[in-house]
Amino acid sequence: MKKMNKVFYIIATILQVLLLVGIYVVNYFTRKKMGMLRYVIYKNGIFEEAYPIQQLQYISILVFIILMILTLVFYIKKKSKLNRSILNMNIVMVILTSIYTGFTLLYSTEDFRAFYFMSLMLGLATFIQIIKTFLSVFVGEIKVNE
Repeated sequence: MKKMNKVFYIIATILQVLLLVGIYVVNYFTRKKMGMLRYVIYKNGIFEEAYPIQQLQYISILVFIILMILTLVFYIKKKSKLNRSILNMNIVMVILTSIYTGFTLLYSTEDFRAFYFMSLMLGLATFIQIIKTFLSVFVGEIKVNE
């Protein structure tokens, strides 16, 4: 069981890193390559016509903040029984949620043409971190009384 948790943690962390690198790559190629810029502008128009983007952004921010607060509350209740590494996971969770919230509220497609792609990837990375932290709080390594 412990080995399965480590495998999940490693895979989730690799996926998060790939998503965060993907944000940079999409933004870079949108600025440097005309074909990518055209594709992003085309997809932005499709997204804006098909989905209520503003409502989805506010709902996702609200859901992430609620999940983060719930995870922090459960962490505080079980803090004395948990390993120190889970504190670091909570800190990363709060930072990623704050970055996602700030990015989503402060920027738009006028600032970053690939905003929807970047926001989606940052949201997925944040959600993965929240899930990792939540699972670690419940099935995380428990301190051994020394």
